[in-house]
Amino acid sequence: MWIWLRRLYEDAAAGRLGPTHHPGWRLLVDAVHILVVLVQETVRDRLHVRAAMLAYWTAVAIVPLLMLGFALTGPLGLADDTRDAVRQLLYDTILASSVEELGAALDDLILRTNLRTLGTIGVLSTMFIGSQLYFNMELAFNDIFRTRVDRSWILRFTLFYACITLGPVLLAAGVVLSARLGADASHMPLLTALLPMLTSAPAFVAAIRLLPCSAVSWRAALSGGLTTALLFEAAKLGFGVYLDVFGTRDNMAVIYGSVAFLPVFLIWTYVVWLVVLFGVEVAYLVQHHGSLVDAQRRVAADRHAQRRSADGFFALAVMTALTERYLDGRGPIAPATLADEMGADPRHVQGVVEVLRDAGLLVFTDDRRITPTRAPDQVPASRVLEAWREHAAPRVHGPAAMTMRAAHSAVDRAAGGRLGTLAGGGTQGAVMQHADGGPPPSPPRRA
Repeated sequence: MWIWLRRLYEDAAAGRLGPTHHPGWRLLVDAVHILVVLVQETVRDRLHVRAAMLAYWTAVAIVPLLMLGFALTGPLGLADDTRDAVRQLLYDTILASSVEELGAALDDLILRTNLRTLGTIGVLSTMFIGSQLYFNMELAFNDIFRTRVDRSWILRFTLFYACITLGPVLLAAGVVLSARLGADASHMPLLTALLPMLTSAPAFVAAIRLLPCSAVSWRAALSGGLTTALLFEAAKLGFGVYLDVFGTRDNMAVIYGSVAFLPVFLIWTYVVWLVVLFGVEVAYLVQHHGSLVDAQRRVAADRHAQRRSADGFFALAVMTALTERYLDGRGPIAPATLADEMGADPRHVQGVVEVLRDAGLLVFTDDRRITPTRAPDQVPASRVLEAWREHAAPRVHGPAAMTMRAAHSAVDRAAGGRLGTLAGGGTQGAVMQHADGGPPPSPPRRA
């Protein structure tokens, strides 16, 4: 069945099936491309593994985070009644109705712990444990967006501190707004039903917008955040049905007794993180929709596309494209935009950019764009191939190493000249042809 569906999809993508010239058919095929990309990215990023890790850190860090958040908001002017209302709103928003008894347990733990009695070491340890959830979430978001976490520890800890202090303040604003709307709530049932989603959606949008170390568009952040908010509310309803219909709550009570809410809470947090990370995947797809779908069209039409990967010649094509921009005076460019211009897979371009940056051939600007570190007429093309071999090519030992070195020397001589000459000589097309599986480029003619 799976093989038949795959062949049907490949035939449709290659234009061998259906009314290929009909706009509706092309729209349907593109929708299938988008669905396939989303599934492939979800599997490739192993969301189930990342969600399990984040669920673990949530269980470890939830009490320190709540304790720090509500303790540090006292100096900001929040009254005790307001903080209690914020805490209750937080429980109602995050916890499903099936794990509402956990709120009482959290309240008991928070009330029995006082930061003043912990001492300096205790407070620092509490902040360290609480920060691990934020840092692991930041790492997961950046991995999905194919970027590195290159913020300084000071900036990362500052963002964490802002989250645990400003979060309750923003929720307090929501409580005040809800109280003002409460008098008219009976006349606005739709607003009452949407209030939990309106409370959580801004947090999801802000996280997708700010956590990745790359420029995330508002369109992508809103798409991912709203998707997460909708699935989050659906998950709260579905999780309660799952526990009641299948008797999971009763079974847990028999096995775990009075602490039966703990495994239920772990399962719930796992579901929550699956939803959150899926929303990030949606944002990544929206951010790089053009290049990802174009790459999927090529994959569907080329059965060997999954085997293709970046190599030294592809890195040379990337540097040649950047050299052309440099010579034309067009300035730095974002890696995703460069992939769109080259018609290449953004994952391949991002991998090459990281290798060339480590080799000192590229540098990131403050707005996360890339540009050559030196003038193209000072960089030989063989240096790009050498950098790829040093930082990304597999290592070879033994007698085969001598043969490999001889082959590398021949390739370096064939790619003679500097990047400025290659960019002016139109060699990029030949290099890209080789990177896509065609023959290797011919050496450029010397002036």
